[in-house]
Amino acid sequence: MGVCVAYDFRGLLLTGDGALDVAQRSKWEIVAQGEVTLTLGVALFDQPFIFTPMRIVTERQLTIDGAHVFDWLADQGYAMPRSEVFGRNVRGHEAQIFARDIDIEASPIAVCDYGYQAIAVVSIDAQRAASDDPQPFDWPQLSARFRRALKTYRVGPGINLQQLL
Repeated sequence: MGVCVAYDFRGLLLTGDGALDVAQRSKWEIVAQGEVTLTLGVALFDQPFIFTPMRIVTERQLTIDGAHVFDWLADQGYAMPRSEVFGRNVRGHEAQIFARDIDIEASPIAVCDYGYQAIAVVSIDAQRAASDDPQPFDWPQLSARFRRALKTYRVGPGINLQQLL
């Protein structure tokens, strides 16, 4: 259970008992609440900056699906820049881009609601003082790809969310 809040195209996934209060106090847009699903996406060099790939057709007409898309992009994205990448754009609509449009070094990223890059998972801990600095914490449920894409923080309920972006 959590709340995904967005500042611009960047967002934070807030968890913990005080998550909704912190989200409402921040005045940021609440883009998802309850069972929040994050997906893996890629960063683009140009606006809208975010894309959620699902399938690639390489320059050699080989089809790559699912999680293997990210492995292929890391290994072959620069070598085959005209490969077609199919997936969902920031509005959740099916779309097609080319591998050359992807910032492979900045990918993968975590995506909330197709249009927001989730920068971090933020655990709200009511026992922490507002003046305490954000502390990184280990979230063992995260896969290796999500560990690369997301930071994790434990903070008090008085946190200024902008300092986490």
